[in-house]
Amino acid sequence: MKKMVFTKTQIRSQILLGIILCACNLGVMFLQRLNPVPLYMDTLFTITAAFFGPISGCICATLFHLTCALFIDSNKTAFIWSICSYTIVLIIRMYIKKRSKIERLDILLLIFIIAIIISIEGALIFTILNILSTYTELSQVRLMYGFLSRNNLPTFVAALLPRVPVNILDKGICVSLGYLSYKGLSNFLSSKKGKGDKQKEKDAQ
Repeated sequence: MKKMVFTKTQIRSQILLGIILCACNLGVMFLQRLNPVPLYMDTLFTITAAFFGPISGCICATLFHLTCALFIDSNKTAFIWSICSYTIVLIIRMYIKKRSKIERLDILLLIFIIAIIISIEGALIFTILNILSTYTELSQVRLMYGFLSRNNLPTFVAALLPRVPVNILDKGICVSLGYLSYKGLSNFLSSKKGKGDKQKEKDAQ
């Protein structure tokens, strides 16, 4: 595969997409908080951005977690969870590098790869925070974590076990909808670009 090189126009487009998709991510998060479900639903449009490119993916992840840390959660440790979003961007970009054409089987593989890695990573982050600052589980798995920890399971195991099924379901939704959003938005932008090119050709005649 050819080395990825971005022009200035492409970089500007990636930055703009990252900002817009971050706003979409925040919108989904607010809807989720208004109608709580036991899922994270905080990476849907980060995944969309990651399919567009590494720049848009990282910008979307950074702005989303920075906004949450500064204005929503008001928690000094909140930004550390951005590691999970950056990991998702990295996994998608590495997968696309190996498989330029994404099919249904690829989406299924991405769902399970992301879910397992993020579950391990999330449990590890929680365990470290718990050791350093007696961090309390605040996520959607807190009830199951509390049950498992009361039964003398190690912190890491108690944090990991409930995360796996939740992340499989959550990432199943986010990766599927994120990819569909990418395809839809990509087709829309391509059609707009095509119309713009045709208009330029007419103006030049």
